[in-house]
Amino acid sequence: MAGPASIVEYFAEHEAYRCGYCGKSDTNYSHGMWAHAMTVQDYQDLLNRGWRRSGKYCYKPTMNILCCPMYTIRCEALKFKLRKSHKKVLKKVNKYLIEGIKPSGDIADDETEEVEKQSSKKPVKSENQSTKIPSSHCKARECTEEKAVPGCSKDVKSPRKGEGADPSKPPCKKAKDRRKEKKLAKLAAKGESTESVAQDKVEQVENKCEGKTLEEYLAEPSKATSSAHKLEICLVRSSPKSQQFEDSLKETHKVYVRYQMAIHGDPEDKPNMRQFTRFLIDSPLEIKLLRSYPKCEEFKTSYDESYKVYKKYQMAIHKDKEDDCSKSSYDDFLVHSPLEYSLGTYSALVEMALVRELHKHSAEMIYYYMGYYIHSCPKMKYKGQYQPSYLLCPETYTWHPVEKCQAMLDQKTYCRFEEDTKKGDEDGEPDLETLLVLYQRTAMPYTIYQQLSKGKNDDLEEVKEYAGYVGRKLASRLLLFRK
Repeated sequence: MAGPASIVEYFAEHEAYRCGYCGKSDTNYSHGMWAHAMTVQDYQDLLNRGWRRSGKYCYKPTMNILCCPMYTIRCEALKFKLRKSHKKVLKKVNKYLIEGIKPSGDIADDETEEVEKQSSKKPVKSENQSTKIPSSHCKARECTEEKAVPGCSKDVKSPRKGEGADPSKPPCKKAKDRRKEKKLAKLAAKGESTESVAQDKVEQVENKCEGKTLEEYLAEPSKATSSAHKLEICLVRSSPKSQQFEDSLKETHKVYVRYQMAIHGDPEDKPNMRQFTRFLIDSPLEIKLLRSYPKCEEFKTSYDESYKVYKKYQMAIHKDKEDDCSKSSYDDFLVHSPLEYSLGTYSALVEMALVRELHKHSAEMIYYYMGYYIHSCPKMKYKGQYQPSYLLCPETYTWHPVEKCQAMLDQKTYCRFEEDTKKGDEDGEPDLETLLVLYQRTAMPYTIYQQLSKGKNDDLEEVKEYAGYVGRKLASRLLLFRK
């Protein structure tokens, strides 16, 4: 076979194990396989069928029996819009870098905090219950309610629209509408009465008023005349290990240990170097350099005294083959400390900008894969705040807007998102004629292997299960290892 091939070893065992999200001891199920080698395109296609990897181990959650179903989520990076919580994190980090002002107190991740606020509901009081309102609140309530405000010295009713200090004047307009009217009046005074021209210029003004882009926020520290701290963001090749990666490995492992202890409660000796390497560093992905991709150094945002800030932030990012990212995905794992800088959100925004930059060099790089979305877990539910995002249907492997899926997941934890009941997994039907195996260092169709390995105890149902989970197309490209 020409070119690199993906070689996998499928594990049919399907034992229950502890769920890391709800804490139940035997409610988590998944199917897995060990990737001895993996092409970038094959891993991309596995992502689109609900698979993920940890080191060289690839796994696919068994969605219909999981306690906390894990749905693959991806965000369309080119259309991504900053939310208020995203801007808050960017401003917080920039304020520290430029002015040296630290966040006040230990702040939880802003995305998680926002989701928790939205999901919390205040208890509704009965009509018989009375509520005491401080007199300091009366003045504010006077202008917003028609009903009499209890607890105030006087019962005051708010005026209707147009009945403010000067009832002869119409109700106040929004600032956006006032700006538009003002701009149209100026254009009319200049003789530019064409509606299309006027509207174009108004839209330009409105777009400008929408605020800064993600890239503009990230560039603020580098454009500041002076900065209290400096931050360096760069891509470091971890497999094969570059010299820059080797030089920072021990320090990065220390960050990982602190992260595991603080976030997951691990004892200090559990996240050892071997476990760290197997979990995050080892990769089965084969190198595939694309001519249109720039080198890592071109994405390096260089500042002075970067090491000092690295020590302060204790942030390390590990990528999947940054030189040979798959066509439309960007996979990462982040460990960071301390928590008050919201580095989880900050790093996601940095990577979102990176996908957009990579799109300039490869038109097919348009999605930012954020791992799994777990609707029942607030710490994972925040991913739905990155929009526009889409969830993968666990039965048809089609993509659907996260807002539509969330409404369905509010009713039940496991959902089929595809509404067409007749539609199934078009790529899931096993075809043993085209399914490939690697036997005695030779690639061959499974039917030929069956003839050559007479007497071998090979479970046909297990092979069909494997083919169904990876899909017919991938089964004809991956080499299923057979001893």
